[in-house]
Amino acid sequence: MKSACRLVSVPCLWPRTIAAVLAMAWSTVFAPAFGEESLQPRPAAESALQPFVETYCIDCHRGDVPHQRLSWERVVERLQAQEMPPEDATQPEAAEREAVLAWLRAELAEPDCSQPQDPGHVTLRRLNRTEYQNTIRDLLGVGFDAAGFFPVDELGYGFDNNGDVLSLPPALLEKYLQAAEEIAAQAIVTPESILEPAQTHAWNKLRGGEAASQGVCGLFTNGRVWAEARFDQPGEYLLRVRAYATQAGDEPVKIRLFAGDDELRQAAVVAEGDDPQTYVARFTAEPGTRPVGVELLNDAWMPWVEDASRRDRNLFVLEISIVGPTNKLQPDELPESHRRVASWAPTQAEWFGGQGWSERVRQLIGRLLARAYRRPPTDEEIDRLAAFIEAARDRGDSFERAIQLAVAATLVSPQFLMRGETAPAGASGVRRLDAYELASRLSYFLWSSMPDDELLQLAAEGILHDRLDAQVDRMLASDKSDELLRNFGEQWLETRRLATLKRDPQRFPEFDAELSAAMREETHRLLADILRHDRPLPTLLAADYSFVNSRLARHYGLETPAGGEADAFVRVELPQERRAGVLAHGSVLTVTAFADRTSPVLRGKWVLEHLLADPPPPPPPDAGALPEAAGDLAGKSLRERMEIHRADPTCASCHKRMDPIGLALENFDAIGRWRQFDGADRIDANGQLPDGRQVSGAAGLRDVLLADFQRVRRSIAERLLTYALGRGLEPYDRCAVNEIVAATQSGGDTLRGMIRAIVKSAPFTQRNEGGTNDNPLAPPGGTHGTAPGG
Repeated sequence: MKSACRLVSVPCLWPRTIAAVLAMAWSTVFAPAFGEESLQPRPAAESALQPFVETYCIDCHRGDVPHQRLSWERVVERLQAQEMPPEDATQPEAAEREAVLAWLRAELAEPDCSQPQDPGHVTLRRLNRTEYQNTIRDLLGVGFDAAGFFPVDELGYGFDNNGDVLSLPPALLEKYLQAAEEIAAQAIVTPESILEPAQTHAWNKLRGGEAASQGVCGLFTNGRVWAEARFDQPGEYLLRVRAYATQAGDEPVKIRLFAGDDELRQAAVVAEGDDPQTYVARFTAEPGTRPVGVELLNDAWMPWVEDASRRDRNLFVLEISIVGPTNKLQPDELPESHRRVASWAPTQAEWFGGQGWSERVRQLIGRLLARAYRRPPTDEEIDRLAAFIEAARDRGDSFERAIQLAVAATLVSPQFLMRGETAPAGASGVRRLDAYELASRLSYFLWSSMPDDELLQLAAEGILHDRLDAQVDRMLASDKSDELLRNFGEQWLETRRLATLKRDPQRFPEFDAELSAAMREETHRLLADILRHDRPLPTLLAADYSFVNSRLARHYGLETPAGGEADAFVRVELPQERRAGVLAHGSVLTVTAFADRTSPVLRGKWVLEHLLADPPPPPPPDAGALPEAAGDLAGKSLRERMEIHRADPTCASCHKRMDPIGLALENFDAIGRWRQFDGADRIDANGQLPDGRQVSGAAGLRDVLLADFQRVRRSIAERLLTYALGRGLEPYDRCAVNEIVAATQSGGDTLRGMIRAIVKSAPFTQRNEGGTNDNPLAPPGGTHGTAPGG
């Protein structure tokens, strides 16, 4: 017996276990749209469904019963269209089929969308590579190649921003630690990092002290170690003393750095011999020669201390260097990233001489954390980072180095690395996102980055929820919205795969990185044109124009664009055979082909999955491969061999759906060029869909999809909502999708209108906390702090 469930992922179990598993499936799949976790099966379920499945499903579907509502909806469609069981299988009686359909329709009935919706909740997740890179850029003004530094993000529900796959294993956390150090070093200029031009005086060239061991000059009593430095030009210089100490008692070694008669700063030396530290001081000098060095201030000998290693307080100097003249620390020479974080700095004397800088530093911390955490920090969070900075000062670090370390610490905090909502302690049930949470969702949806100052200001004023349409328009007008088109569009259409895709160099020697990039850019520019000019969504499939550069124009056989640079993209009108929107784009046609030939199956599957949200199931284990053109089949065309393959009942049901769609695109080869012959065989791009409609070529497929565009529109809405939320859709999201689709149609049927509808939808603006709040990102006390001034 053959399957009645073949065209969806509905593998059935062996008879001895099917009843128990079906009972579980009924309780988890046919769930209501709101509130309740499951819907108990009606009393007639076992008699209505189980015998049918056991009789007609088991032969072809082995494994688990489906747990997705969409899969059961597809079962209804296939049974209703009498596509299942296959023609050669035992067929149910009309009454038997109708009884099963009636039961399934009742269970899958549209929810009552007039009731409050369950918005679901999004899993706490880390920033993906793109979000991390963009957030670093917008937070600090630093360019960082996250794609080259971090491993590839996994995909969940087709996208790399899905919370279910964005975990933070220890090995990846180590990479974030390394990245934070590199980024902070690039963002903040410190005296410690300026090493040239330098005069270096090794230990054996120093004056004062005495040789303690090879490579070290020691001070065993209060005194000085110095070098005579020559200054050829006036300007700012840096004194660098590399040293370590042995301790006595509880007081650390204290030193004074000097230049001539001027004390530059004092410091406590806690570094030990296996890890010496460099102590830096800034000073100005006129041309001439003067002594520069270090003085031990608190020598001590305590023979009574029990710990022999802490009886003698001594200083050991490895080298003294003078760097300069330099203007790298002058305000007008600092990079924008430095000025963005440290808009104020104490003098060297203020920094090492007391606590007068403390309040100003807290203000700097507050502004940094407010942007890094995408919300106002609490007093406790500011206190922690302020204490971290003070500890760096006490260790002898410069103000700039302390700020640099604070930036690195911020970049590895979970509040920065992770995205998640921070409900008040004890929150449960459905709640509206607060304005900061909404700002973050909005910015990462449209920009793949942190909220900008305007979003955060609207959040602070508590009016963001009322300004969503205006903010969507503003954000889509920004160049940063290209991130939405690339990160959503290229993953939805799978054109991102072109970055690593290869073709057989013998069959397609012209396919290279330049052509691949041009194909990818063409599709991106069409999506951008549809969004920026508010073109109707069907333009995606109906566009009679495109954007090409000279390389892509030659590849398509079009006239090379006149004027301009060779790699400049221009809008062109397309010949009739290419007037099918993305269906005729080289990007789509290439990612749906094999390395050495076309694949009508892959192209048909792509249309079903990405445009109609109706993917075929994986092939059954005993499904054979397409027969090769060898032996008795040596003279058979690809279409003829596919017909032989489709004659196998195991393969027929799925291929009846996929093959006519893919064959309609056969006039395009494996790299998207138009052709009329495949070798010696004339291309036949005609076919018949399971419902009897005829399809002829790309234009015919375009017309079929446009006639059924309500399905395409809904598919786009589901994909875009999945991307916006960072989670897969659940049965309770059905009402939200209905509303988004309706709002899109009534608002001009544009991509902008769909985006507006999504950002105002319940799943986007609300969250179901369930019964507990265990979010580790919740700030102390469960509430946001006060927005810092300045």
